[in-house]
Amino acid sequence: MARPLQTGLTYFPLDVMFDQDDKIALTESDFGLEGFSVIVKLLMKIYSEGYCYHWGEKEQKLFARKVGVDVSTVIAVVEAGLRWGLFSYALFDDYGILTSRGIQKRYFEAVSRRKDVHVIKEYVLLTEKEAAKYLNLNIVSLYPETPVERVGVTTPAGSTELMSTLTTQSKVKESRVEDSKSSESESQRLETDDDDFSTLLEAYKSKIESPTTQVEKQLKNWLTIFNKEVITEAITRTHMNGKSFSYLNAILTDFMRKGVKSIKDIETYDDSFKQRQQCFNKHTPRQESLPKWVSSDYEVNDEPVDEATDQSFRDNLERIRNKKQNNV
Repeated sequence: MARPLQTGLTYFPLDVMFDQDDKIALTESDFGLEGFSVIVKLLMKIYSEGYCYHWGEKEQKLFARKVGVDVSTVIAVVEAGLRWGLFSYALFDDYGILTSRGIQKRYFEAVSRRKDVHVIKEYVLLTEKEAAKYLNLNIVSLYPETPVERVGVTTPAGSTELMSTLTTQSKVKESRVEDSKSSESESQRLETDDDDFSTLLEAYKSKIESPTTQVEKQLKNWLTIFNKEVITEAITRTHMNGKSFSYLNAILTDFMRKGVKSIKDIETYDDSFKQRQQCFNKHTPRQESLPKWVSSDYEVNDEPVDEATDQSFRDNLERIRNKKQNNV
């Protein structure tokens, strides 16, 4: 059996001036050395996976356990990283992943000698010109109907978790329908599905935009997993946030990961999200203690210094001067 291709890195470059980067410094100012160590450990995790890392509830809990830090602190550090630009907020908002242009550039450079490197088109932050430097990149899309970046590149089987899951789920549901002993005829079922699909298309058109052929196919795929009400709720949330199909797709993908199947499940999902937000808002940045002389009521001690203390001070001062002269 052929050995599976390696995706992640076994090591990654860490600049000696890494902690002087504004994005790192701002995050560290909120959380101290604990925040700094969480960032480094998170970068280790991202590079071990490749150029990005899905960041959901399961990943948060497992990561917190491995690094020995409270999960609420880990979530808060990542929130700060997103806020200060350490990670791409847009890709996290749309697809629930942690990555950045810097991470991707270092990763693509590190794997430039590998024969074939699969990357997802929608996740790439590099410009076309920058990506063209790496001739071994095999850029595929989350949506099979979307042309890939390189001519002649075909989408490999199982290249995306989303489409694989959609296909599997669709086949499972089709199998259940075939085995069902329901009295509803096949024609009636198809008619109901068509009605639901027409309702979704109308909702999408009225709240977001006129759906393209690609969007229609994706909505039909989602309808094999979720009922009409769940997808309609996702469309409404997309509209309220002023987003497009990629945002809708990210919502439904996260629903699928969390096992959401009904409106009631969505309410539970929202409650869980609010709890995480509250944990983040409760976090208080590290407080630095100021020296006493900063206080307005600080009084200078004018008492004379005894002879022994004065001589010790002079000796220390002399040693410092001699050391400096020797180093010149």
